[in-house]
Amino acid sequence: MLLLSDSMASAQPRFRLHSKHKPELLFAVMRTLAHEEARISFEGRLSHTELAKIAGTSLNETEVLKRNTTSPRMDFLVLPLTLETVPEIEKAIVSKVAFKDYAGIVHVQIERQGRLAFVACDHFHEDCVWVSEAVPETFLAELVKNRVLYSYAPA
Repeated sequence: MLLLSDSMASAQPRFRLHSKHKPELLFAVMRTLAHEEARISFEGRLSHTELAKIAGTSLNETEVLKRNTTSPRMDFLVLPLTLETVPEIEKAIVSKVAFKDYAGIVHVQIERQGRLAFVACDHFHEDCVWVSEAVPETFLAELVKNRVLYSYAPA
């Protein structure tokens, strides 16, 4: 059951995304939003992954990155999202993390400079994936051209 955290309820989606390739979308957005003041949270079944071993990982919610599901309680990780950690996160996900059912990633959020910039909930369900103004529209158009997204639309 999805519960919208206060930070999600008050965040301002600019575009809703209809993803075609979930991992490719996640990796592209991670690379675009990587910054010294960026963090990413993952929620799902993650105990069998290498994500928890990445330096700077926390099991605690932040002011912006909150759990989205309280029942059943899932693993929750917050990691720094910098140019240095992006390859480590990608490697950990590619090797052992699923994007369907409750076997892997269920919810992902990216915070940049204290504000939500990307949200993908409920296994990247088309009604639950969006970006803020931190993600340029030209980038989204390129993702459609490269068939990572089916489409995007103003929120």
